[in-house]
Amino acid sequence: MSDIEKLKEVPMFRNFSDSMLEAFSGSFMQTNYGPGDVVFKEKDSGDSLFIIVSGEVIIEKAMDEEGRNFKTLAILSGGDFFGEMALIDGAARFAQARASGDSVLYEVSRRQFFSFIKEHPETGMGVVSEIMRTVFRRLQHTSSELTMLFDLSRLLLVQHESPAAFFSAIMEEMRIYMQGDWNVKAYIYNVFNEEYEEVYSRETFTREGGPRVLEGRPEEGWAEDSVYTMICSAEGRQLACALFERSEKLSRVEKNNLATIFNTISSIAGSAMINIEHQAEAAMMEKLRNRKNTI
Repeated sequence: MSDIEKLKEVPMFRNFSDSMLEAFSGSFMQTNYGPGDVVFKEKDSGDSLFIIVSGEVIIEKAMDEEGRNFKTLAILSGGDFFGEMALIDGAARFAQARASGDSVLYEVSRRQFFSFIKEHPETGMGVVSEIMRTVFRRLQHTSSELTMLFDLSRLLLVQHESPAAFFSAIMEEMRIYMQGDWNVKAYIYNVFNEEYEEVYSRETFTREGGPRVLEGRPEEGWAEDSVYTMICSAEGRQLACALFERSEKLSRVEKNNLATIFNTISSIAGSAMINIEHQAEAAMMEKLRNRKNTI
């Protein structure tokens, strides 16, 4: 497949003519990355935008100074771009970009980009328009996500009688922000019988074949284009899981955005449930001490 044919499959270039695509492909560097290859590291300086022609790139944030543990912020694939802030103002990279598999990227430096706009104004402004539209959509998504996380954070300040009660409250708060019709089920892991026990259920549509049943050993991620399993764990322990099913299939972009949100919430919920368990244990020990002193 030629470079022009590859670019035709990228949504950003869907309205471009062959001559426009030829001008673009001849002006910027195309680079191949293998699984695990780092495109750039967090805090690196740079002035380049990257456009994914094929493959998948993970945007991740270091969770420790050594850079051994990372949290996934976004999963981008063919047609997506990243690094636009460095192109605009030369800002340092706020996260690391890493190829999860064989990937083909176009690297567009700021100097090259503005030179390209002068030489090919129609094509250049077309790229700028697509970048701005995508950035605007991302800002809308980020605004909604931050509002949801703010509301969820308030649950951390409330005393809950059990991890199950807290997890149920999280599910109830989340569903307000989920667009479309969703069926949501939540489960707490019982260490005594090593099984998940249902603690929350909310159905907004009737599923053909009856309610979906949780697998014995659920795996985190998208099982289908409309079904996601969120696993909560902390300190090496299984704590809870939630099953989300939408009435309609989700697009690739929607799935990537939701996976990032689910990943963030699972981390918050896991840590909170551990704290609730510790608080419950401390309260029980205090009751036992008080009872012993009154005997």
